[in-house]
Amino acid sequence: MKLEDKVAIITGAAQGIGAALAVGFAQEGAKLVIADILDGKRAVADVEKAGSEAIFVKTDVTKQEECDALAKAAVARFGNIDILVNNAAIFGDIVMKPFTDVSDEEWDRLMAVNVKGPFHCCKSVFSYMKNKGGKIINISSASIMEGVPFMPHYVASKGAIMAFTRALARELGDHKINVNSIAPGFTHSEGGDRFDHNKAVPIPPLEELQLEQRCIKRAAVPEDLVGTAVFLASHMSDFISGQLIVHDGGMSMH
Repeated sequence: MKLEDKVAIITGAAQGIGAALAVGFAQEGAKLVIADILDGKRAVADVEKAGSEAIFVKTDVTKQEECDALAKAAVARFGNIDILVNNAAIFGDIVMKPFTDVSDEEWDRLMAVNVKGPFHCCKSVFSYMKNKGGKIINISSASIMEGVPFMPHYVASKGAIMAFTRALARELGDHKINVNSIAPGFTHSEGGDRFDHNKAVPIPPLEELQLEQRCIKRAAVPEDLVGTAVFLASHMSDFISGQLIVHDGGMSMH
């Protein structure tokens, strides 16, 4: 198993992509810490069904003290932190609309979760990783390659994640910590499907818009991301850092 006896924190893991990654990591032998503002009991049960152990720690990633408590809970239960996946983000509740209609409050709230959240979590786990190494995986978005309109705050936040990944990779390399990013395209999940119904502009569903532009012409589901995440979390990627892997069926190429 590629992640045997590793301890992974995954934020936003109560559902969707985060929950799928938790099960995938569990199948590869990792112990999981499920972090979310939503109830993570179902995700814990799914990890246990997959043959591993998990705990749920309710966490608001916009608050440094809660991220610190998350890291402490992981170490208290499992003795270590080897992997951090920064997946928590505001997406499903975004309403696509002209940028002039995006309020300061919407912008600030989204940036607090999508950008400040990973910053907080990285600070929280660093002291546990710095003497032995670790893997940090930040979830960005293929929207930064496509320039998707009508949600400038979201696209800007995910562009920031790409830049943050590169800067942190430079800083943490001497500590044997790899920092990489995955940029999914539109993915069918609880949040993704909810998002696709929230539009204040007359455009078709994103799946319909993207499908013909993909090399792989089918819908994307959370489980599609598991292999890439396991690779970046495992020893197989020990000489890879600061990279962005676009995961959108070949719609974007860079």
